[in-house]
Amino acid sequence: MSQSPKKFYITTAIDYPNSNPHVGHAYEKVVADFYARAHRMRGVDTRLLIGLDEHGQKIQDAATRAGQSPQRFVDEKALIFRKLYDLLEISYDDFIRTSEKRHHDFVQDIYLKAKARGDVYKGFYQGDYCVSCERAYTKSELKDGNCPVHDKPTTPMEQESYFFRLGKYREPLCRHIQEHPDFIRPPERRNEILSRLEDEVLDLSISRSAFDWGIPVPDDPSHVIYVWFDALSNYVSALFQPRENYSRYWPADCHVIGKDIIWFHTVIWPAMLLSAGYPLPEQVYAHGFILDKDGRKMSKQLGNVVDPLEVAREYSVDVLRFYFLRSFSSGTDGNFSLGELEERYRSELADQLGNLVLRIAKLAQRLGGTIRTPGYASDLDPKPTIDDYFRYVDSREHHRSVDALWSYIKRVNAYLTEKEPWKLGEHQRERFEAVIGCAQEALRVIAHLLHPVMPGVAKSIAESLGFKIGALEALPSGPASYRVTPSKALFPRREAPGPAAPAERPAKPEAVDPFSRLEIRVGRIEEVRNHPDADSLFAMTIDLGTEKRSICAGLRKYLDTSDLEGRKVIVLANLKPAMLRGIESRGMVLATDRKDGKVVPVDPGDAAVGELVTVEGIQTNPKPKLGMNDFEKAPLDMLGGVVVHAKKPLRTSVGPVRCDAEDGARVR
Repeated sequence: MSQSPKKFYITTAIDYPNSNPHVGHAYEKVVADFYARAHRMRGVDTRLLIGLDEHGQKIQDAATRAGQSPQRFVDEKALIFRKLYDLLEISYDDFIRTSEKRHHDFVQDIYLKAKARGDVYKGFYQGDYCVSCERAYTKSELKDGNCPVHDKPTTPMEQESYFFRLGKYREPLCRHIQEHPDFIRPPERRNEILSRLEDEVLDLSISRSAFDWGIPVPDDPSHVIYVWFDALSNYVSALFQPRENYSRYWPADCHVIGKDIIWFHTVIWPAMLLSAGYPLPEQVYAHGFILDKDGRKMSKQLGNVVDPLEVAREYSVDVLRFYFLRSFSSGTDGNFSLGELEERYRSELADQLGNLVLRIAKLAQRLGGTIRTPGYASDLDPKPTIDDYFRYVDSREHHRSVDALWSYIKRVNAYLTEKEPWKLGEHQRERFEAVIGCAQEALRVIAHLLHPVMPGVAKSIAESLGFKIGALEALPSGPASYRVTPSKALFPRREAPGPAAPAERPAKPEAVDPFSRLEIRVGRIEEVRNHPDADSLFAMTIDLGTEKRSICAGLRKYLDTSDLEGRKVIVLANLKPAMLRGIESRGMVLATDRKDGKVVPVDPGDAAVGELVTVEGIQTNPKPKLGMNDFEKAPLDMLGGVVVHAKKPLRTSVGPVRCDAEDGARVR
């Protein structure tokens, strides 16, 4: 086993509670909890910090929409986040909230320390600002004019601000990163930051005056401290009650964060600490994103977010934790698949681990329920597995730790298969006891190494086989005796869909809803002009709430430009961009045929611009020009020629679609 550190202080990014937690929040906390529990397993003085970042314009705006004060809004969200993390058995030692006084006091103190160092000055802020990121971007950082993280338009901002001399610390940070190769993990993130530091590092705007939900600048309360300068400070502010925690745990041994905020944690945060005279953290570990089965980052806008509570209710908390740590490689993106989760549940949890525990518990009943172990068997020596497990813990490769554990589980199963103790007769009792005893010792190690992964299952194994989970150092290596009690299956067989009941006629295949893969949004036509090279087309600029799109529509022979300017429409937004006679079109305006022969855009009524629309009660034309398989493409390459009919007035999530047709509308 690698040498244990004297203490281990690990933190996660504090969550922004402008909405409810999703599977990405759960994944990060489970990863950090694994490392915290693994260090406690080695007897290390360990502290895990999680919490909420509760200030900023996004929170104030979300509270206003909810009709609440910002404080009441975040108080309610804090209960939801803590409920999830308690359910996931996150063994946090502190839950910091940036609206707490202890945090306010520290943020104002670090601000004043930086100012006393000459690193804060007043100036005028101009930039392309993303509210979702709470940061400004240079023109070169924008992606097609949009925020590179959220792919939506930024807002030009001009206001008086206090600035932090971030550029002053460019060289010291480059040296630190180069001299400390483990400061940023994984290595590709380290290379990314060093590459970015080759360019000029601009000073950082650290105050805002356009809103007041935040920590006041101590010597100018007309400004509040910029949310990142505020939020990053939580890792230290949480250690000052009681104050001796600071000297006991700082510097942090590992900040666990998402890869999208690595610049803040490896450049801005260390620069703040250098300016205020605090030691730098030992390491920043950046995990990847959780993607859906199609490889898209999960987002509420796409409607592909997985609710961790639903998965936990279906499979159990421990199974969800296992899936995170087993299937998502350290530092890289991973696809969340319920199909893969189900397969791992069946093959690895039920067949390999669950059956091993049941097998030993049942065999122990032949010994009257008491197993006397001779110590570790030479061919089941756990030391190489323990060493590998913690070597990967130290290199922040949690999936490899679980790999090492599962290889050992397979080894113990193979050991029992080879020894076949169930075939041994009463006259071979001594040999029987030795085989079962060695397997029991191996399973005791398995339960301990499993505890950081699946704490509930590990405790159930320990209770069934007559021992307690503790530090590995305390495990006896010589003969011992355990009272084993029968236990239920840890991973019950899940019901598989049975064969279809016989029918007189073959069952018709279920109709595929062609709208299930489509992103449909409410937009507003800001500008419309005749296409210069196509007599049937209008070229329009349409505001979709998060961005503005160039879209062409074949409505020119039915309507004038004056009929469309300023009008709200429903837009099919996830079509593949196409060049239509030299003008890019990134979407389709949905329109209806009226009985008088005119075609008009579908009217979304009072729905807000940018709102997602779902469609109910749709049937496809029996003979569409495109086959149903064309709807399986994502994003769709084309939809031209497909007509859908509504038997009744078309109902959507924004209310019934208005149209003049008595029997519904044809939506093109």
